[in-house]
Amino acid sequence: MQFFSDFFQGITAMLENVTSGNDPWQFFASLGILVVGFFLLELLWRYLNQKIQAILERKHAQVWLPYFLGFLPSLRLAVTALLLRATEIPLVIPQKLLVLLHGLESFLFAIACILFIFQLVRLLDILPGIQDESSRPFLKRFRSVLRIGAAVIAAIIFAYTQPDLFPPWLWKSSWLVYVLLVIIYAILFAGGKFLTTLLGTLTTALRDDEEKTRLHLLLKAALWPVRLLLLAIAIYATQEIMSLPAPVDQIIETLTNIVGTLVVVVFLYQMLDVVDYELTKFVRREDNEFDLNFVQMVRIVCKVLIVLFGSIYLIKAATGKPMTTLLAGLGIGGLAVALAAQDTLKNLFGSFMIMLDKPFKIGDRVVAEGYDGFVEEIGFRTTRLRTFPGHLVSIPNEKMASANIENITLRPNIRRHTNITITYDTPVAKVERALSIIKDILKDHEGMHPDYPPRVHFNEFNDTSLNIAIWYWLSGADYWAAIRFNEEFNFKVMRAFEAEGIEFAFPTTTTYLAQDDRRPLNITLSGPNDPKRTRQDDKT
Repeated sequence: MQFFSDFFQGITAMLENVTSGNDPWQFFASLGILVVGFFLLELLWRYLNQKIQAILERKHAQVWLPYFLGFLPSLRLAVTALLLRATEIPLVIPQKLLVLLHGLESFLFAIACILFIFQLVRLLDILPGIQDESSRPFLKRFRSVLRIGAAVIAAIIFAYTQPDLFPPWLWKSSWLVYVLLVIIYAILFAGGKFLTTLLGTLTTALRDDEEKTRLHLLLKAALWPVRLLLLAIAIYATQEIMSLPAPVDQIIETLTNIVGTLVVVVFLYQMLDVVDYELTKFVRREDNEFDLNFVQMVRIVCKVLIVLFGSIYLIKAATGKPMTTLLAGLGIGGLAVALAAQDTLKNLFGSFMIMLDKPFKIGDRVVAEGYDGFVEEIGFRTTRLRTFPGHLVSIPNEKMASANIENITLRPNIRRHTNITITYDTPVAKVERALSIIKDILKDHEGMHPDYPPRVHFNEFNDTSLNIAIWYWLSGADYWAAIRFNEEFNFKVMRAFEAEGIEFAFPTTTTYLAQDDRRPLNITLSGPNDPKRTRQDDKT
């Protein structure tokens, strides 16, 4: 903060010197030069645009139009630099501010030169004789070399023409040192280009090969770490070759540590694709008890751990503080986070328990927390059930991990227990016949498991009926298949009982009447046309 404060104070002092050392007419003259110059530059810009278009149209060479117009931005920057130099003429400017202005003008001129050379290189696209397919790869590499060379040369010229803009220690080293650095950078750049191209080509070639998917993912994971590693080597070479002041040396060493740490963190993060691939293959095996939700859970947990510990090591590399101090701060911060988000953490650990214990999976029909439905999603916070009426119910994983869960889908069979009642006046032989009919219908029935034969018993004298209890089991967990079988069974029983004359019982009530001295009771039994009944009704 002190550096920025001193910098702005210095700029303010220089501007005050300019204000006090010049008359108003000098400022107006400088401003006039700038405004008139930009106005004339705009007129020249439009004139050249129109002139070039007209010439190329007459020559029927419109294909050259974008290439020639591409030179105008570089010319515009160069004229802008000249205009800034012209505005200095009327003014008396302090030496420090003059150095900054000259540096800005030189920078604009250097950018103009780079753009001009880039546009010259672009002209290679339309030169005759180099448009065949065989020359395009070489032309592409050649243009890249020319552009990089132009940028490097422009940067070197700018640095040597404006030495006052750079710190003095930069010029203490011999020019041979800078040549050596340029060679090292060129080798690292070429090597990095070769390695990344090789890795990219191998990655593309292995992308559609199922047997080499693991190698494809490994090469893809190594692509960015290789680039960062070459950058770290370049920074380290700069530190070792050049004689740098202690503060700059410390900054470069810190930067090297940060980039080196990034290499490891990025590589581990990219390697999660390989872990994801291996776990996905594992969970798709028939003898495996996990599902893809487990893979997603492991992937996210690994990402969080890599980012967390990677951030700690990056902070250590940037600050140089010991790991014990960072871990102590992390412990305090983790405690605060745990207290603030304890419900979220409970649900997260609940999701871990569900993934490991596997009481259900997506698609299972379960009964939990009073809801009966199908599992649609197992998230990190909630499990979602779709009930039979169509409602979506979200239950926190904390409760799902501790709840009594009835997994209906995992039942090995479906049992039905029902009672068939017949009237009390049914003879014993008919009762025995009813039992025989039901046993014959259920004998070797569809879906019967040999360990669970059907059970049919005359087991109870009800208040109004004779009770026949029935138990039978259907293998599998298909609810609607069981409903269809129950329907077929009911129809067969009804038809058989009807053929045998066995009547189903229904609720009846028998009332016994008695009289006493205080309440005499007169009962007359007659038909609807009996005159006695009519006279009795009249008396009533």
